[in-house]
Amino acid sequence: MLMAPPPPAIILITGADVWLDDGRNAEIKPSQAVAVKGTRILAVGPVAQLVKRYPNASRVELNGGTLLPAFTEGHAHVSGLGIAKSEVDLNGTKDSKEAAERVRTWSAAHKNGWIKGRGWDQNRWHGKAFPTLSDLDSVSGSRPAYLVRVDGHAAWVNSTALRLAGISASTPDPKSGRILHDDKGDPTGVLVDGALELVAKLIPLPTELERREHLLEGLLELRNEGFAAVADMGVDVLELATYRALVAENALPIRVFAYLRHDPNLLFQELKQPRSEATAFFQVQGVKFYMDGALGSRGARLNQPYSDEAATSGLWVTEPDDVLRDATTTMKAGYQPAVHAIGDAANRMALDILEAAKQSSHSLIQPRIEHAQIVAALDVPRFGKLGVIASVQPVHCTSDHAWTPARLGPERVHEAFPWRGLLKGGAVLAFGSDAPIEDPNPYVTLAAAETREDPKGDPPGGFLPEQRLTRLEALRAYTLGNARALGRKDMGRIQKGAVADLLWVSSPIFTLNPAELRKLRPGRLWVNGVDVVLPSPTH
Repeated sequence: MLMAPPPPAIILITGADVWLDDGRNAEIKPSQAVAVKGTRILAVGPVAQLVKRYPNASRVELNGGTLLPAFTEGHAHVSGLGIAKSEVDLNGTKDSKEAAERVRTWSAAHKNGWIKGRGWDQNRWHGKAFPTLSDLDSVSGSRPAYLVRVDGHAAWVNSTALRLAGISASTPDPKSGRILHDDKGDPTGVLVDGALELVAKLIPLPTELERREHLLEGLLELRNEGFAAVADMGVDVLELATYRALVAENALPIRVFAYLRHDPNLLFQELKQPRSEATAFFQVQGVKFYMDGALGSRGARLNQPYSDEAATSGLWVTEPDDVLRDATTTMKAGYQPAVHAIGDAANRMALDILEAAKQSSHSLIQPRIEHAQIVAALDVPRFGKLGVIASVQPVHCTSDHAWTPARLGPERVHEAFPWRGLLKGGAVLAFGSDAPIEDPNPYVTLAAAETREDPKGDPPGGFLPEQRLTRLEALRAYTLGNARALGRKDMGRIQKGAVADLLWVSSPIFTLNPAELRKLRPGRLWVNGVDVVLPSPTH
């Protein structure tokens, strides 16, 4: 007869101030201990009390600092984060010629197949003009090139790629995208939103081994930043299969809440299965929908034309009727819609759709709007009134502040990144980075949320400073806010019965100034009760 396994040992964590937040009140409490047994928090209380209660517990003595609930990355693209390490990195380029030189260097070291990369941003280039074929053709030769803009909503391709895709001056724009043309009517090499697929569909899919490597690379990078969980937005059928293979091997380094790509066949297959009510290490959480594109490539759908391009008001990436139909189906099945909406027209439409879907499905699940970047004043309080989660990425504000006024004009620039208004209206804020579009470093995001200044201090005092958040509000959005967004009462807090996902930072996090906060690194991390070895700080 087999003997029952011994009960898990109790670990007593002491030596740091503990941040306790029940959603109503939050406080930093000194001289507190946290007892962990297995995968759950057993008790929280004064050190002397818990030492007496658990005399045989193993001790972990921290050297000051702050013990927090581990962060949840509320919006990332895990595979994309991993893929970025193997492609041309175009982030931070000063103009199209510098970007082309990076392509030349990368191509010399990777001599076969498609030239792929990501990260260019014409808004950071002199003149702010989109790139053209000539610079890319001169360095890519006969190999096809596909270089995605930093936001993922535009691509710069070369003549070979255009020829393979059959794109010419007479090719019509797809319904949900644009093919940019020069003064002669010829394609410039820039594709926006739905037009990306004309070329992307030609690129060979990664192998199963490559998918596995991409997902693990992305998850490990997030764990190294202090995340114990991630909402992975837009998981396709192949990635889903790879995730499940990793689960079977017990190989996932952090928790994954997967939001499926809006693929009707995938939804039909997956939504027949009930969503897990328990907090599993991997689970399908919902479906990611796209209303519109991005502001930087003028694909975000606005109520009025762009101030710097009056011929367009942006795009519907997905027809609103299709989003309404499938978001309703998602909610009826017990899953959560997460709707990408950046422009003010897209946010209004997303709110209308989610209100109708909730009424039709009679679901108690709180749907999400991803980004909520440009929101008309009348629509800001609707988030709280309708119980729609505002999933926001503060680094988008500090990355985009310099050119956002040109896109919107003085009459509506006040609509941009309305975090304080959303919170005042009763909405739950959930923080993420949108990695790999932005740096997943949560400490940079926290500083962005409370200053609305970029790391250089621009604009002084912050972009629309009345919308700044406090340190407490920002930390809550990365912890309890994300737990609420996922409908998980046992995450995002340090209390008895919660999952033992804990983060220790060696500094008192509430007393750091924003510059110090940006430099902060995680000191220690527990994921599901397991003490994780983190890499030595490098920055």
